[in-house]
Amino acid sequence: MSEFNKEDVLILAKAITEDPLEYMNGDYTPYYFCKYCDAELHGFRYTADDFKHDLSCPVLIAQDILTGNTG
Repeated sequence: MSEFNKEDVLILAKAITEDPLEYMNGDYTPYYFCKYCDAELHGFRYTADDFKHDLSCPVLIAQDILTGNTG
């Protein structure tokens, strides 16, 4: 079992959660998508706050690490 430096793990988690979403402004259906899990949210009325990642997405794991919800 390898040991990880806690500071390195936190730096990586912050980098993953900083800006995981991309916005594609198409003529007919603009959408958000996650760079890590490829989940998508289509439509004009949605914002990044409405986005839901796949349950196995590294962004959710990184958020748990940063908030201390690892148990």
